[in-house]
Amino acid sequence: MRILLIILAMSFSINYAAAQQANYRTYSSVVKLSAFQGDENYQWENKDIVVFLDYKNGDFLVRLKNKDFYNKLHPEPADPGEEQEEREFLFKGILPIRDIINQKSNSQTYDVELQLICDDLRMNETVNFKLTISRPGSSSQNYRIFMLQGILYNDQLNLPLFEGFNNEIELFINFNGYFEGSY
Repeated sequence: MRILLIILAMSFSINYAAAQQANYRTYSSVVKLSAFQGDENYQWENKDIVVFLDYKNGDFLVRLKNKDFYNKLHPEPADPGEEQEEREFLFKGILPIRDIINQKSNSQTYDVELQLICDDLRMNETVNFKLTISRPGSSSQNYRIFMLQGILYNDQLNLPLFEGFNNEIELFINFNGYFEGSY
């Protein structure tokens, strides 16, 4: 009986500790693109992206597929009969999490570097982003709006969907986050 009580007490302690751990949720994520074809500016967005942020150490990851770069308003690639290979693009890095947690102002901008990785293209490039984090109001201490803005280069991506566009493609990654628990 004593062993059973000890096991139950340990099990309760472990479950209680796990329940008390901090929890960070990202939601409402979107990638927006802006590209020029000559003088014509095309802008489009995709709300079906995956964003991860580890609130303990700042590890950040965004997973995109090449279809996430597709603009439905723009004509198909030059040869629509040619089947396009699906590729995964990762944006990976570490965000200044302690600064984010302790942010006092309603809006703060950081310069961050993320690695753009695509194994299929043997790509591992550093991309500079402006990260703006908004903390709307004092009643939402744990709520943040994250906005990343960077420039990609068409000659590095080699995506058929960008054929005919100018080399610079502006990329915005936006998401909302809410932190639950204690820091």
